Amino acid sequence: MKTVLEYSQKNILIIPQSLYRVSDIQQLIYDGNSGVFYKDLKQDLVDVEFYTNIPCVVYIDSGQEIITTSDNKTHELLAHTAIFLQQGLNLHSDYVKLTENLKAYLIFFTDDVLTDFISTKKTNEINKGALPELLKIQCGSLIEVYFNSIQLLKKQGCNTPALVRIKLLEFLHLLSLYDKRIFQAAFQSKQASSSPKRNLTRLLNNSDTLKLSISDLANLSGRSVSTFTRDFKAIYDITPKQWLQNKRLDRAYEQLTNTELTVTHVAADLGYENVSHFIKSFKEKYKITPKQLKQKND
Repeated sequence: MKTVLEYSQKNILIIPQSLYRVSDIQQLIYDGNSGVFYKDLKQDLVDVEFYTNIPCVVYIDSGQEIITTSDNKTHELLAHTAIFLQQGLNLHSDYVKLTENLKAYLIFFTDDVLTDFISTKKTNEINKGALPELLKIQCGSLIEVYFNSIQLLKKQGCNTPALVRIKLLEFLHLLSLYDKRIFQAAFQSKQASSSPKRNLTRLLNNSDTLKLSISDLANLSGRSVSTFTRDFKAIYDITPKQWLQNKRLDRAYEQLTNTELTVTHVAADLGYENVSHFIKSFKEKYKITPKQLKQKND
């Protein structure tokens, strides 16, 4: 079984399903995809991409974690902070150890649990005002006592479906004592459609994406081509086509200067189907042909 670090190097962490496949996250109580998981990270773990397959809450017991959204907004989570994540989010997690290990709980709620929770309030009692992008809740000692009880249940081997359901509902009601907007967050999570957009900046930092077409990049980012182009220009102030060509040519210059790869090999490696087009574009930017650059550095 792989660690989170090993697994996330080649895979998006689909939570909670992927958590059953990694060795350094512990399942405390669970019934199918709902339940409580626990992680205790002793080393840095950065740029972990994950997708919320069902709604969940992340609660930081100690240490701190940075969550980055698909729009490249960051949310710092400190000790005793909970954050509600609705279904269908593509996010990135970064943990750099400063003094304490990152100890955190992940609590997952199936639709029927959220329905039961929301049903305790009348619809007109649930505030319909705007919520922050990700709802963060500062918690107190009641939540600490709650997780102590979860750890004790784990030690006692208590894991019946009925008990899991009761404990999940208890957790949501305890959160509501600290911030009643949790009702609204749960309600909106049930109403919202899935929107698995990926973080463009982190996606495009991967050199392998230079080989892809604009259409491929849009699909990979979870956007239509028009939405991808709009979001891209908002971040980079340039069209995806211009950006991709500049990045490809910069990469080509580096490979031609520092490796033994041929001009044809470099062109193919960067996704150019036509070598002549590659040579023409390269010369327009650097005022020298790829072959001349190779000869110059030999």
